[in-house]
Amino acid sequence: MHLIKVDAINSTNSFAREMFRENPQMPLTCIVAKKQLQGRGQRGTNWDSEEGKNLTFSVFMPNLRLRPARQFLLSAAVATSLVSSLEKFDLPRLKVKWPNDILSANQKIAGILIENIISEGRVIASVIGIGLNVNQLQFENLPKASSMKMVSGRDFDSEEVLGLILMDLENSFRSFSEENSEAIFKAYEKWLFRKDMPSTFKNPDDSMFTGMITGVSATGMLRVQTDDEEIREFDLKEVELCY
Repeated sequence: MHLIKVDAINSTNSFAREMFRENPQMPLTCIVAKKQLQGRGQRGTNWDSEEGKNLTFSVFMPNLRLRPARQFLLSAAVATSLVSSLEKFDLPRLKVKWPNDILSANQKIAGILIENIISEGRVIASVIGIGLNVNQLQFENLPKASSMKMVSGRDFDSEEVLGLILMDLENSFRSFSEENSEAIFKAYEKWLFRKDMPSTFKNPDDSMFTGMITGVSATGMLRVQTDDEEIREFDLKEVELCY
């Protein structure tokens, strides 16, 4: 995997996409930034990171032939690979909160933002943005945010953490295909936060309901068994898990 390190840019995802526009033959590449000026998260949120304390990087994955309807498969594979890497650092109670936030001890330590490049009806490449809180200790107005150091009480070498994550991601990419979807979803659901546990959910109108996560659909929708034992499926902006 090619590795590019930069000091400060607006967004590693945007930087990777611009590189691809200039070079459509771009190989598997990771762009790491010491500081992101306009880091982005899911639901249009910003990703705030203290300079020098965390990892903010994007991996460009070329040579995909994925149907757009199955693009969540890549998200599941990346989340599973990342949480499996972090497990090697003995972090407590690691989970994946649907769709792809990484939690440790019920606190968010990492987020993933995937932007796929589609051509002729297929996902041909993907930009996988990852923000991982490593040694940061304060998160203003973010009560559910944490870091590897906060949940473990230990300092970490960011270069070592990055190296292991990239090695595991590259291994995951080698076996990634739609034909392996069953194994990918099985691994993803093993880590799924609050799976098979009674939970509270919020609708877009702020009304609440209780149910139990049973898994995800082939397209990545959250499957919830409600109190009337009906299985309902929700897209990202249709429900919020309260915890």
